[in-house]
Amino acid sequence: MPGSPRTSVSVEHFDKVYRSKPDPWGTLHKPYEQEKFADTASLLPAGRFRSALEIGCGVGALTRLLAPHCDHLLATDCSAAAVGQARENCADLPHLTFETLRVPSELDAKTLPTHLPSPIDLIVMSEVGYYLSTPDLLLTTARITALLRPGGHVLLAHWVHDGPDAAPTTSAVQATHATSSTTATPDIVTGHGVHQVFRDRADLQPIDGRTVHRHGNSYRLDLLQRVA
Repeated sequence: MPGSPRTSVSVEHFDKVYRSKPDPWGTLHKPYEQEKFADTASLLPAGRFRSALEIGCGVGALTRLLAPHCDHLLATDCSAAAVGQARENCADLPHLTFETLRVPSELDAKTLPTHLPSPIDLIVMSEVGYYLSTPDLLLTTARITALLRPGGHVLLAHWVHDGPDAAPTTSAVQATHATSSTTATPDIVTGHGVHQVFRDRADLQPIDGRTVHRHGNSYRLDLLQRVA
């Protein structure tokens, strides 16, 4: 009902989207998506990560760019259909593992696969945060930070849809709004808002960040480091 707090988008919604069409948002071939992922990977700090977790891997487009930087990468998505496509698209990369993972409920050291070395060196979350309700986003942020080792990094990438002219025609958010009966309320989480929640944490230090404009759309990138 109007004025009610917004709830997180359901797993069932994403399963339906990924089953209806392979790579539904063109992440493997659209120039905007490819350039966004390249920009995201370019923010990675120098060196190699012993263990890394990707939240929201989709069909594995960004996963492939993260893989060369990691000894082990666990790529996850809430949708089993997406994970199946990602596993197939990255079958030539044996050091990757793919699992379904719901955030924030399963984002916990006790529920993550035991073969992922912990604490984690790098956590990447791309195009996930604004699908979460405010309480779920806050809990997700806290749990991501708790999983990181001191000195570990979190890398964020989200489309900026704060203004009426910012919506890309192929965005996942637009597809969600088109199939959801939820009315936008003041509780809605925006791309910039997602990143601000992370930047506001005292135990995360901003290292690098920028808003990028490409192909008539905008996205925000941020790299943060956990402080001891």
